[in-house]
Amino acid sequence: MAAASIMAEASSKTTSEEDQSIQEPKEANSTTVQKKTQGLRGSRRRHANRRRDSFGDSFAAYFPQVLKQVHQGLSLSPESVSVMDSMVRDILDRIATEAGRLARYAKRVTITSRDIQVAVRLLLPGKMGKLAEAQGTNAALRTSLCAIWQQRK
Repeated sequence: MAAASIMAEASSKTTSEEDQSIQEPKEANSTTVQKKTQGLRGSRRRHANRRRDSFGDSFAAYFPQVLKQVHQGLSLSPESVSVMDSMVRDILDRIATEAGRLARYAKRVTITSRDIQVAVRLLLPGKMGKLAEAQGTNAALRTSLCAIWQQRK
């Protein structure tokens, strides 16, 4: 009987110790959860519940819009969208790399619009580079003019 009472005491000690050890992490977890939610500030808090874009990091959403402006009634197959997307990514990467080099050569930290223009002229051959530069300049002017009009309203 004495052995049974000792075992009962030992088992009651382990259960009370287990209860304490189980309760402590729960309390610690609740405080860490509160700290995590409190840690989000500003735009992160506002955008924390926002769903991720369905397109992700792809230009696929823009191809049908541009194609509609050029040739109405035509569409792109998924394979052609994939090829176009990889081509646009590649060109964008090359332009950004070259513009970064140009900024570094000029001992600047910021890539300016002038760096982008020169990079486009260097990377794209002949008339294509001139046309791309003109289109980019027109787009930048339209964007800035729209911003000015919206500020006046």
